[in-house]
Amino acid sequence: MSLQEQLLKAGLVSAGDLKKQEQEARKRFHESKKDKAAATAEVNRKAEEQRRLEQELARKQDHDRQLNRDREAQKKLKEEKARARQLIASHRLNDSAADIPYNFKDGSHIRFVRVTPQQQIQLARGRLGIVRSFDSDYDFPLVPREIALKLADSFSDRVLLLNPEGDSTGDQEEIEWP
Repeated sequence: MSLQEQLLKAGLVSAGDLKKQEQEARKRFHESKKDKAAATAEVNRKAEEQRRLEQELARKQDHDRQLNRDREAQKKLKEEKARARQLIASHRLNDSAADIPYNFKDGSHIRFVRVTPQQQIQLARGRLGIVRSFDSDYDFPLVPREIALKLADSFSDRVLLLNPEGDSTGDQEEIEWP
């Protein structure tokens, strides 16, 4: 495939432009036979034109490769978000009957989530974590430690609270309320 065909296929030139350039080239070539100095200049001009076209084609190919890399990165991020969203939804431990507000820091804000006494103990011991949902910035699911750690690998900004894992003296300790 000639360079002209590649340029035509890439959309850099039209068929009419190619035809016109070929006609002009033939005309110049015919005239250059009469004048040897013009022939040398014509050869140099053709070489320069060829080099410029090759550079243009290479630039376009580099641009296309970069666009493809960007699209692939966006696609990968979208897939990772979908997996993380599914992970949160399938391991969510929030209890609608929970009545204890558990406060935690979210950037410069103090937020809270309602927990059961058992969940409060598990949060304090680092067995549960609080994450930010992908569906809403004000939805805070409770998830097991392993799930929070998996989320932290790809989306560390979504893990809002994960205490260091504490001692394992049992989850049956009673909480005394004032």
